[in-house]
Amino acid sequence: MEEKKIRQVHESQEERQHVRVRLQGSLRLRLQSPVKGIFSLEDVSLGGLSFIAGQVNLAPGTLCHGEIVFRLGRANLSMPISFKVIYQQDGSQRVGGQYTVIDQQNTDLLRLLISNYLAGELTELDDVIDNMKRENYVATRKSKQNPVARTRWDRSRAMFGSVLFFAAGLLAFMVVAYKLYQHAFLTRADDAWVSMPGKTVRMPENGYVQMLLPEGATRVEQGQPLLTVSSRLVARLNNGVLLDSLDPDKVRALLDAAVFDVTLNSPCDCEIAELLIKDGEFVHKDSLLMELVDPSGPASITALFGGSADELGAAVGDAVTVRYLDGQTDAGATITQLVRDEESGMLRMQIAAERVLPSSAQNQPVSVTVHPSWLPVL
Repeated sequence: MEEKKIRQVHESQEERQHVRVRLQGSLRLRLQSPVKGIFSLEDVSLGGLSFIAGQVNLAPGTLCHGEIVFRLGRANLSMPISFKVIYQQDGSQRVGGQYTVIDQQNTDLLRLLISNYLAGELTELDDVIDNMKRENYVATRKSKQNPVARTRWDRSRAMFGSVLFFAAGLLAFMVVAYKLYQHAFLTRADDAWVSMPGKTVRMPENGYVQMLLPEGATRVEQGQPLLTVSSRLVARLNNGVLLDSLDPDKVRALLDAAVFDVTLNSPCDCEIAELLIKDGEFVHKDSLLMELVDPSGPASITALFGGSADELGAAVGDAVTVRYLDGQTDAGATITQLVRDEESGMLRMQIAAERVLPSSAQNQPVSVTVHPSWLPVL
């Protein structure tokens, strides 16, 4: 007599795809009363489960709905499932079933329980919560049964949106590329200003100033009187002689009343770049009165850089780019001198400007950029 083949598990040996483990839990099925639908769970896998049905008759092919309840410490983990009965063993009333409906999140939870069981680890409630917080459970996209053809307005709007996003991406790329270009190839001066050839007029003594120039004058000739300085004679004598050694109080009173006038003349044929005093103002000795510049002389730029000439990558004769306050750019300016500034300790660069500058540009701040000769400044 041919021996009847009994399927002991919910998957046949040749169809086995998942590991089966005996997890502590129960199966609750939705059955018609008065039948109690709570069964002891035998084993479980990612593909199905088996349980002891007792007196309940579940024929192969029966579709069952319910939930698996796992015991996690003091908490219960309920997992809704649907499965199809594969077999029911007559002797032990053991029933094996294969899942028909189980979502991805419950599949991952079941995989977590089985993996921890096989690794000999206890599954905590925190592990389950962390697993359920994952945001990669995306619902499937609904397919359109009857797709509607796009109108001309819809196509135009889609095209406009595509062009807009492309332009925004291109603009962002250009900004990033420009920043990288500046960081990698350009070096800007920490401080830079215009220096023009000329002279400065300073106060010889403490005293009052009387202007001799006509109002609104902008140009002076060499030897032309600029201003008169009126100082008391006692101030001049105090520079090298003690009045106490000269004599009595009458001599002191006489000297206090005496006034000494000095006229300052222009040292060159120049233009007045800056007038720093007013008529009748009291000025202290060595104070700057005015700056005179020679418009016929070549203008130069003074720039200060941190670091050394080797780090800067510049040498005498190299071209630099100078940008002025009016927005114009001088790309033909060349370096004439590179020295270490004693006061600031920075690298001082003297630059010959190609552009002809007015006298009013004296001491104006500028932007100086050092760059490789083969690379333009944007």
